[in-house]
Amino acid sequence: MDSFEVANQFSTILRNLTPQQQQLQKAIYFALKNADKEDYIVPTILSVLEDAKLDLNLKSFILQFIDLLMQESFSNPRYNNAYIQSLKSKLPQIMQSVCPSNNSSNLMVAYTCLCHISSRFKIDCKPYKVDFQTSSLDELEDRSFELDGNEDALISAWKILLERSRASKLDRKRLVNDEPVYKDHRDEDQIFNIRNKNDPNTQYLTKKQIITRIEDERETHKRLKENKWCVNRSKDVKFISEDEFINNYWNKFHPLTKEENVEFLNNLKELNGMVLQSYKDKQF
Repeated sequence: MDSFEVANQFSTILRNLTPQQQQLQKAIYFALKNADKEDYIVPTILSVLEDAKLDLNLKSFILQFIDLLMQESFSNPRYNNAYIQSLKSKLPQIMQSVCPSNNSSNLMVAYTCLCHISSRFKIDCKPYKVDFQTSSLDELEDRSFELDGNEDALISAWKILLERSRASKLDRKRLVNDEPVYKDHRDEDQIFNIRNKNDPNTQYLTKKQIITRIEDERETHKRLKENKWCVNRSKDVKFISEDEFINNYWNKFHPLTKEENVEFLNNLKELNGMVLQSYKDKQF
């Protein structure tokens, strides 16, 4: 395929992306297979993210794809660090598209992805984590995160995220303080219709989008839990295999003698008795 066909096909893949592992791996494989056309694929990612009609949920999936693409490129040297520097330099632009100023639904996804990317570049992001997780609105009200054109692109991306988070929390504070308190009975529609839905400058997720987001978040969390069990072991370093580990401890201790076995069973019986007594209701 020529560069134009690759860009068009990749744009279609991104616009139909879901958080399912198979879909993400398909997009990653396509991007790495066509790593020689990086100059066309990266602008395609940006153009899709900047589409005003694109669903915000889909933008969060694309950010997760970017995170996993950089991880795959980092961990596999045969890709020659494809996409790493080009995507890193575009992170501020990506963050502005994924987390628009008029919607805060993607803040947590962006925070998680930036934590992953920062760890790969070995950038200390603890101060930014503290700022993001702070709940003191009085401290946030006087804070501002101005961008410096000479700073690292990853730092700029963090500042954009923190600015969006600060604006979201201040908006929440104004909403709580400005809305009147009703002591009489209120209908359900009145309770949940707090925000002004007619403001054209503010985007809100529809009921269908929220339900879709809930289903997709299950896939995302399942994938994250699966990744925690993955271990990347270097082939150059010899690690002890599981069988060697088991055999080592199996042969290290001799079988219990008759006296040791009786003592072990007595101790176990005593522990079981203590556990049974700890229950408020008698189990047996």
